[in-house]
Amino acid sequence: MKVAKLCWSLGSLLVNITIGIYIYLQSNGPSNLEERFQYVNDNWTMYSAHWKAEFLIMILVAVGAFHFAISLKKIGWVITSIGQLIILLTYPLMLGGYQNTPFELASMSNQMAIVTSVLGNLIFFSGLTYLYFQGQALPSWLRKVAIALSIITTLMFLSIYIEIITWGQAIVMAPIINVLYLINAYYGFKIEIDS
Repeated sequence: MKVAKLCWSLGSLLVNITIGIYIYLQSNGPSNLEERFQYVNDNWTMYSAHWKAEFLIMILVAVGAFHFAISLKKIGWVITSIGQLIILLTYPLMLGGYQNTPFELASMSNQMAIVTSVLGNLIFFSGLTYLYFQGQALPSWLRKVAIALSIITTLMFLSIYIEIITWGQAIVMAPIINVLYLINAYYGFKIEIDS
């Protein structure tokens, strides 16, 4: 259980760094999609290193979630684990689909990566919402904050998935996701209370 807690909490802390880096990288890139792919290729060392690091960090989160799903036998952890597994599929699409590929192929890879990431996050945060509703590990006030933030985040990813808003419009919600991941990290250390 200690290794799972460490994986979940460390991954949840480190993902905040990658979210910040992603926002920084995106803010420096051109808005035109074809020019953006060229910008990514011109800065491939930086982008690929970022995505590879994020891939490993998300694997840490997945390891923790899967362990909790198996040992605690709670549907919320099963849902969270499935979401995390889908999120992991995003990284091969980006790492394999963007480097030195024709625009049409890069664009297709980009759409596949976005849909995969959005669906995975929708499922992941739905599972978290359920866990926070059911769990008693957090102090009451923090649990209420976690429930509110996870509902907002789930609705945001649902809105992207059903195309009410775009991925670009949703990026302004990143600070909420950052706070939620910090709560997740703390929750991981307190998880035995729920077992």
